[in-house]
Amino acid sequence: MGTVAERTAPRVTRLLGLVTYLERAGEASIEELAEHFGVTSAQVRRDIELLWVSGVPGHAPQDLIDFDAWAFDEGVIRLTNSQGVGQVRLSPREGVALIGALSAVVAGGAAPQAAHTALAKLVDAVADKDAVRSVTTASVDPAVAATLRDAIECRVVVELDYADANDRRTSRVIEPHRIVVIDGMPYVECWCRRAGDYRTLRVDRIMSASMGTDAVTAPASETPGFSLVPKFEAVVAADAPARWLLESFPGVQLEEGDGVVTARFGVADVSAVAGQLLTIGTALRSVGPPPLARELARQARAVLAAQA
Repeated sequence: MGTVAERTAPRVTRLLGLVTYLERAGEASIEELAEHFGVTSAQVRRDIELLWVSGVPGHAPQDLIDFDAWAFDEGVIRLTNSQGVGQVRLSPREGVALIGALSAVVAGGAAPQAAHTALAKLVDAVADKDAVRSVTTASVDPAVAATLRDAIECRVVVELDYADANDRRTSRVIEPHRIVVIDGMPYVECWCRRAGDYRTLRVDRIMSASMGTDAVTAPASETPGFSLVPKFEAVVAADAPARWLLESFPGVQLEEGDGVVTARFGVADVSAVAGQLLTIGTALRSVGPPPLARELARQARAVLAAQA
């Protein structure tokens, strides 16, 4: 029988937390660590055993994180060599990549205050300021984003000038419902009074915006512009090394057993999900339901045909 698989990110966070805690405390009993991190004593033992064979590149004995084996047998965890793992550092390249991702979310107006604070600290810490400027040059007018946020909160219309993908400019009155960020790009989902229908408009293509006085009357679409509402539940089984992809799907539930991970998650965009699954094609064991399996097969055939 399969067991519920713990996601990679929470466990890695706990593993790093264990090293940092022990660096500061010197040592702690297994029971103390279990209580502090909210897991069982057995889980702490498994975490320490994993850390014991982890370390810096090279993986020779002197490159591994080390603990006092005698103390471990007595139920006490005493760190003897952390390999500096407790002090996680980003390379300039990693820092710039993270800055770019945070900048996109912040520019779209969908980020919490913590994201603004983290972004400011990252920008200040990265030495390559030219690289930072290249990814933080926001294409979204902050005034436009603020107007949209205020209008959504006050439930009033917004009068705006909009340029579409072909640079055709129109004046519109919209009833904004929410701002979403897809692949780093912010969009506003709304009822467009000019079109008499629901629309999803890219925020960076809004040239100007001002709040009106009319109240919003149209309800938010039950089918958001990017089909964010799941159409069905997928059930995908793959070899355990492929769990990194499966656990990235929103709302996923994972089960693991006998070297296989089974994932259940909602599918809104069949084509997009099939494209992601294609990247682990050789690791896939089964894919369902049939609509997703058919789309995956179609994309796989297209790739093979292109390579012929």
